[in-house]
Amino acid sequence: MIVSVTKIELISYSKLIAFFKFNGQIIKVLQQTQCKKHKVTRSWNLKVWYTMTLWENENEINEFYRNGTHLEAMKQSKKFSSKIQSHRIQKKDLISWKEAKNLFVKN
Repeated sequence: MIVSVTKIELISYSKLIAFFKFNGQIIKVLQQTQCKKHKVTRSWNLKVWYTMTLWENENEINEFYRNGTHLEAMKQSKKFSSKIQSHRIQKKDLISWKEAKNLFVKN
């Protein structure tokens, strides 16, 4: 199994609505894919968001990421995000948020 963790830093608070719009659409589509589990959390100041998904294999991840709503969100992301980082790790289940956020501290 593969856990994909993404960190999204918003340009400003005025971009929250644009982020919520795409994130909501992505979650709806995600629920119709082969994704095993997913979760989302935020930083205390609402400018940094984290998403985590669990997949059987790379093909499933890439099929979702490179198509439809997620692909469109990536094209539009420069309008609301100043920085997007992602990590993929081999795990049998989703990890804790503490462990997930530490992935970004190390790099």
